[in-house]
Amino acid sequence: MFNFLRRQFTLHVYIAAYDRGLDAKGNRKPDHWAIIITKSLSHPGTAHHVIHGHPLFEYRHRDDVYVLKSQSLSHVLHVGKIYEKDVSKLEEVFASLEVDNVNKGWNCQDWVIDAMTSIEKMKCVTMEKGVKTEWLKELVKKASDGRDI
Repeated sequence: MFNFLRRQFTLHVYIAAYDRGLDAKGNRKPDHWAIIITKSLSHPGTAHHVIHGHPLFEYRHRDDVYVLKSQSLSHVLHVGKIYEKDVSKLEEVFASLEVDNVNKGWNCQDWVIDAMTSIEKMKCVTMEKGVKTEWLKELVKKASDGRDI
């Protein structure tokens, strides 16, 4: 009857980086990046990411992801918070982002940066202080140079 008094649930938005190991020449592959939306890192969440490789990249979301249980997890960055009611808007944006199967230098990290740019424009996520898309671009550059991020 009094829905305007109903408490809105807040979820957390993270970027998770997963170690992909070494290529055939022994060089470290770039980390796989995903955006995770979850109640907390100890609860299951939904991963939003692009999978496969050129020319077969495609966007996917996967429910019931336990970030901290992954043995390949290398980093987690808390990006911000979002009200549960706004998650579907964000997921629509993620699904509409372009997947680049032409540019050989494009990968999942670029998709996450594009998604973060969209998140900043939407203003439905309360961003953590200091988290900027430009900073993420620097992380990608460092990762591609083979330095630890």
